[in-house]
Amino acid sequence: MGVVATDEWLEKYYDQPEKMCKMAKPEVKDEHDFYRYLTQFGMYQPFRNGMRMLEGLKEKEVWKQLDIIYKKYRKKWNGTPVDIYVFPINQSNRFFMRQLKGRSGLSFSDKIFLFISDQLDEKDLEALFVHEYHHATRMTNYKKKPEDYTLLDSVIFEGFAEVAVLNSCGKAHTAYWTDFYSENQLKTYIEELYLPNFDITRKNVRHDELLFGGKNRIPTMLGYAVGYEISKGFIKSNQVTIVDTFTISSKEVMEKNSLFGS
Repeated sequence: MGVVATDEWLEKYYDQPEKMCKMAKPEVKDEHDFYRYLTQFGMYQPFRNGMRMLEGLKEKEVWKQLDIIYKKYRKKWNGTPVDIYVFPINQSNRFFMRQLKGRSGLSFSDKIFLFISDQLDEKDLEALFVHEYHHATRMTNYKKKPEDYTLLDSVIFEGFAEVAVLNSCGKAHTAYWTDFYSENQLKTYIEELYLPNFDITRKNVRHDELLFGGKNRIPTMLGYAVGYEISKGFIKSNQVTIVDTFTISSKEVMEKNSLFGS
């Protein structure tokens, strides 16, 4: 477990990202589908001169930096052991490069995929890792299968993870969506749009619409911002540490929350 030498993979198979997807997750039946899935979260698509970003990442010793960061939080949080796969981000996508500042990721209980630009500074790299590693550790400790997660579970996952970034790396390194909506706007959205839908599961198409936004007049990343607001309210109302957030249920977060007058 730890940081996988994907720099060496990329040197050999840059033009074959599907092959590396199969190497990272051999249990998937269709590596082409899995690669398409990862591109939704920012994984690069091969293009001419694309190796330049890889060279930039190697010059910054990103794999070495992440190994240090991983060991730090594994010890600090008694976190779950994971494999960490680092790939260049899709630099032709404005959303990934501008709004997300050249950093994105995807987590499973036993592995993390990080998609990054060679323009990231070390603190932004740490912030990305903290967010994704919080997910992996909460998944391991949360007594619920991912396929059974409700919309409430999903937004709380995002909220707690970004509060961990706030506490570990500072406000300057939190995601843009933490400031995109006012508190009053979020309260209105929660009451009118989210409370009636918090029980829907990931199998319902409405789940992803409300989590990610950007469709059917739902603002971009609204579910993430809602989760952050709710999580902050809960932590403010209770004596909670980041380690506590790995096991606290979503139901408890709602029941003991100043945001809802509890």
